[in-house]
Amino acid sequence: MTAADPLRHRLPAAVLVLIAATLLPILGPGSWVNTAIITLLFAYLCLSWNIVGGIAGQFCIGHSLFVAAGAYTSTLLSLTFGVTPWIGMFAGGAVAALMGVGIAWLSLRYELPPLSFALVTLALGMLGYLLASTLDVLGASRGLSLPIRGTPAMYQFRSDSTYYYVILAHLAAVLLFTIAVYDSRLGLYLRGVRDNERASLGVGIHVLRYKMAAMGISAFFTALGGTFYAQYLQFVEPHTFAGLTLVIEVILFTVVGGSGTIWGPLVGPLLLVPLGEALRSNLGDQTPGLHLFVYGVLLVAVIRFAPQGLVGLAGQVKSRIHIVLGRVTP
Repeated sequence: MTAADPLRHRLPAAVLVLIAATLLPILGPGSWVNTAIITLLFAYLCLSWNIVGGIAGQFCIGHSLFVAAGAYTSTLLSLTFGVTPWIGMFAGGAVAALMGVGIAWLSLRYELPPLSFALVTLALGMLGYLLASTLDVLGASRGLSLPIRGTPAMYQFRSDSTYYYVILAHLAAVLLFTIAVYDSRLGLYLRGVRDNERASLGVGIHVLRYKMAAMGISAFFTALGGTFYAQYLQFVEPHTFAGLTLVIEVILFTVVGGSGTIWGPLVGPLLLVPLGEALRSNLGDQTPGLHLFVYGVLLVAVIRFAPQGLVGLAGQVKSRIHIVLGRVTP
C-alpha cells in the first residue's frame, strides 16, 4: 500500500465531515452558532497542537505562547500601521514559527528528556503570560481593544455565521494538511521519531531537524487561530490568549479524542466543548467549575480504559467485531 492509498480512504470522510459542518448554520438552531464557532476553534487548535504533541510525540505545554503571538502581532499591526489582519495573521504565524523552531532547537539540541522539554515549554508559556500582563505596548493586564471597522477587508463581519465559515475554512486547511502529511515521508519520519528516536537516528533520520519542523508548523497554524480568536472577540488580553487554561484544554481535548491520530483532535472538542457550554449555561450558577470536574473525570476514565483515546477505543472495538464476524462466518 502506497502513501496515496490511505489518503484516498481518508479524504472522502474528511469531505463529508466538512460538508456536514457547512450545513450546520443553515439547518441547526441559530443560538448554537457561537458554541459551534468556539468548538471549531478548539478543534483547529487541537489539530495544530497534535502535529507536534501527537504525531511527533513532543509534549509541548507552551502553545499559549503561539496563540498570543498570532493575536498580539496581528492586533498591533492593525492598531499601529492599519495593516489588515488577513496579512497580520501570517506575520503572527511567522513570528510564532520562528519562536517554535527556536524553542525546539534550544530544548532538543541538548537532548533534554521529554519531561524537561515539557517543563521548558511550560516555563516559556508562563513567561509569555507575564510579559503580556506587564508590557504597556501589549496593553498589559487591561488588554487591547480592536477598533470596530465592520468590514471583511479588516477581518470583521456583521454576522456570526461568517465567522463560523472562516474558522471552518481554517479547520479544513489544517485537517487536509494533517491527512496529506500523515502517511507522507514527513509524517512517517515524525512518527518514527516519536516511537523510537534511537532507531530513527540509526536509519539516518535527522531527528533534530524534523522535531524543529514539527514545532514550527504547529506554531504557525496555532498563531493563525490566535488571530481569528482576537478578531472574533474584538479584544485581546493576557488571561484568555496567553494563560495556561487555553493550552490545558487543548491538550485535554486532544488526549480524550486520541492524541497522535487524525480524527482524535476533532472528536475530543466536538464532544467536550458543547458539553462544557451546556453545563456552564444550565448548572454554572449553582456549581461553578462543574465542567472542569467533568473534563477531569472523562480524562481519568479515558486514560484508564482507553489510553489511545476515544478514536483508539473505537478502532479496537471495530477490530474485535471483525474478528468475531470472521469466526462466525463460514
